[in-house]
Amino acid sequence: MLQTVLMSSNHMELSDRHASRINAIKGIRIENDRTIDLVKKIQLFKDTALGGGESASASLTAPTRGGKTTIIDTFMSKHPPIREGAADRVPVVYVEVPSGATTKTLGRAALTALNHLNPEKGDGDFKRVELVATLRRRGTTLIIFDELQRLVEKDRGKVSKNVSDWIQNLINNCRGICAVLLVGTTRARSVFAKNGHLIGRNDFHWEVEPYQRNPQQKKDWELYRAYLANFDHQFVTVADFSRSNFAKPDVAARIHAASLGYPGATAKLLQIAATDAIMQGSNVIDNAILASAFDRLWKFSNAVALNPFTSDRPLLPQQVWKGPWEEILD
Repeated sequence: MLQTVLMSSNHMELSDRHASRINAIKGIRIENDRTIDLVKKIQLFKDTALGGGESASASLTAPTRGGKTTIIDTFMSKHPPIREGAADRVPVVYVEVPSGATTKTLGRAALTALNHLNPEKGDGDFKRVELVATLRRRGTTLIIFDELQRLVEKDRGKVSKNVSDWIQNLINNCRGICAVLLVGTTRARSVFAKNGHLIGRNDFHWEVEPYQRNPQQKKDWELYRAYLANFDHQFVTVADFSRSNFAKPDVAARIHAASLGYPGATAKLLQIAATDAIMQGSNVIDNAILASAFDRLWKFSNAVALNPFTSDRPLLPQQVWKGPWEEILD
């Protein structure tokens, strides 16, 4: 793939030009109705969760590449730290659940995210008490725990009870101080299924819904094609592509089957395809480039049955994939 660059007599200049276009592609963020709707719902939850002085939590799940990361990134971009005196006020804090999390490592991750001076001190219970005090001191009204599925063993489905109980107690301890948003892939649902107390404290549960392609949901299909058309327009505008006609029914159907209509998977596929096209010296992203990008994206997965860009006619999603994403990818 680097052959075009390396064979050029002025490969540094060509590399710079390729890098500029590829970075422009990577910087494209296209909002869609799914992202906009869920960001608004999270915002409303944040603004109203503490009104009654009670504990408050909500959850958001999506399959791998469903688009939850874009939703959280978009929401976080609207709530940067605010400089107030000696320390920043942190309205929203993001915490990534560590792999193999324990109460101690999760507490440390949360305190580190808040720039605590000594996040290593104490056991899990001590860290939870210190976390609540720090959230109050920093003016935090929403804490987001992402990658919650890491509390569930992939092969056995066993949930880390100690950590889920720790989160439950944190929600109780944060009553009237800070709301909690739990985010993960669909495997994270097991955390709630195995802890009834968490279910009882979960005010809202949101899913990232894929776009549908069927006669009963014509509006949804048109929204998806408009999403694809926006990508086409952005590729032309910021990276000097010619139009690739992603929204054309035949092409759109193939992209839909390749991504199951999830915004996140769609964006990832198109960005990889655009990068491949640049490296190959093509200004149009055709089916051959999309086929190559699809193979590259899922190279190490056994979930794919057929490449939707190599067939004579568009395939149905169930012909492309060996099963539902929440079962074969998560």
